[in-house]
Amino acid sequence: MKTVVVYTDPRNPACNEIDGFLRQQEFNLRVQDVTKDPLNKVQISELLRHFNIDHFIDITSKAYKKHNLDQGLPGRDELLQMMAEDNDLIRKPIIVAGRLMTVGCNIDKIKEMLQIKSNGTGTEDSDEAGNKRNNNSHRNREDKK
Repeated sequence: MKTVVVYTDPRNPACNEIDGFLRQQEFNLRVQDVTKDPLNKVQISELLRHFNIDHFIDITSKAYKKHNLDQGLPGRDELLQMMAEDNDLIRKPIIVAGRLMTVGCNIDKIKEMLQIKSNGTGTEDSDEAGNKRNNNSHRNREDKK
């Protein structure tokens, strides 16, 4: 069973919606409430890896203005430290499945990343995926005639 880790803030209604959606799926779901168990600098750095840090900053948070980030961003190391000291700067939810990650509440991106059917009932099984490939191959052969 696929393990999915979600870093979330229950004060955010959109995070709660995503959390509820993910709980309906057939995953080994691990949820970390960053208001109770904040991410430290090492965890944030490991999570963000080589990604552009701008994607992980919540520009709509009060913390963004409080830290004057609307005036310009400091260097990566300083920004990581600020995010560790104030997890409200981190855009949430962050959803991680293996080496894949998505940030924010875009349900379509989440479904795509986790290979969830459009009806939200779980991942496609291999027979169904194989049938789709076979049907598409058959159509392509007919188109070429």
